[in-house]
Amino acid sequence: MNCAEVGEILDAYALGAAEKAEADSVERHISDCVRCWEELNRAQRATALLALAIPMRQAPQRVQESILAQIAREGRPASGGGPGLLQRFRLNWQMAAGALGAAGVAALAFAAFLQMQVSDLRDERSDLAGQVQAADAAVQQQQQLLAVLTASDAQQVTMKGDSLNSDASVVYNWSRAARKGFLACNGLPPLAEDQVYQVWFSWDDTAQSLGTFRSGDGTCQLPMDLKLVQSPPKGIGVTAEQAGGSEQPSSKWLLYAHFDR
Repeated sequence: MNCAEVGEILDAYALGAAEKAEADSVERHISDCVRCWEELNRAQRATALLALAIPMRQAPQRVQESILAQIAREGRPASGGGPGLLQRFRLNWQMAAGALGAAGVAALAFAAFLQMQVSDLRDERSDLAGQVQAADAAVQQQQQLLAVLTASDAQQVTMKGDSLNSDASVVYNWSRAARKGFLACNGLPPLAEDQVYQVWFSWDDTAQSLGTFRSGDGTCQLPMDLKLVQSPPKGIGVTAEQAGGSEQPSSKWLLYAHFDR
């Protein structure tokens, strides 16, 4: 088949209405033709929307009994090895369409398939929205990090701790002009499932939380908004707290760094 011939039966194929020989030819063609594959994708999406356009009705009891009876009769293949009910259904599409109408046949035979297609479309849209939000958050985070690193007053301090392994490297970067900072980690050991790392600014008699994070791979990149910090802190520290964080440090510093005054 060429593209024109495929285009003539593409909608029928998307509905599952193409005869087997035609369906095989379409599948061979689209395996090498990007243009027709894209057209098939469009047709399948349009087909999926039929599930919303066709009102669903409860089939009469006699129809259900008739279908079950035929399935029972053809559940075991005959000695001649002829095609079963589902296999013959595709071949008999045109006959069925003439008797019941294409919309009725589609509603009865393909409702479940179309509903699955619609569900897939909704899932794809939801996944895409989540990916866009995640990408937007990542871009904003990188913009904040770049603003700190390129600021004329950019500073950094390395945090140290005796209770962590020697491979751990945690650096706090900040800019007073930008009023932003971020914590960059590498080599952090994993915590228990019910624990999180919590970052604090500390003064002589109190501490202010800057956020919590978990680190499954030993890394972190935690941005911080310093606009709410009222006075210059004495230092910055990290503790291990219960999931959800704590109002004040409840354990000793895992990491700590003093600020030069």
